[in-house]
Amino acid sequence: MEKNKNSEEISIEIGTDGKEAYRTLAEWVKSAPKTMNKIKKNGTEEELKNYQLHVKMVLEKLKAIEKEFKK
Repeated sequence: MEKNKNSEEISIEIGTDGKEAYRTLAEWVKSAPKTMNKIKKNGTEEELKNYQLHVKMVLEKLKAIEKEFKK
């Protein structure tokens, strides 16, 4: 991914291995609460907001992948 892209522009291609992408994202989401606690203790408010935005984007991507599986 290019560093210049906005977070809204970043996408994960589902492609032929959507199940692997789904598993990877699901594992990442499981680590989110622990990471958010670390950011709350050691980070800034902006870092926390950015991380929360990333979590939201990943959850949306998981929902999109699930819809593709159901087709």
